[in-house]
Amino acid sequence: MSMFVGFIAWYRGLAIGPMTAVSQTQLLQPVLTMIWSALLLGETITPLVALSGARIILLAWAAVHTRSRTRS
Repeated sequence: MSMFVGFIAWYRGLAIGPMTAVSQTQLLQPVLTMIWSALLLGETITPLVALSGARIILLAWAAVHTRSRTRS
């Protein structure tokens, strides 16, 4: 049931915003999972994991901004 509700919210978000920009936010899910696991479960985030997360965020940001710049 929770996946069904999540899909409703996800597809609604895709319908509201530009699909290419909104879909890139899905790339942030592993990073957010690491952050929440550290905050809620006390998991340790090693420097390599933090660096990988920062790289994912940077690449998702670059993908959104590069795509919007080429369309303008």
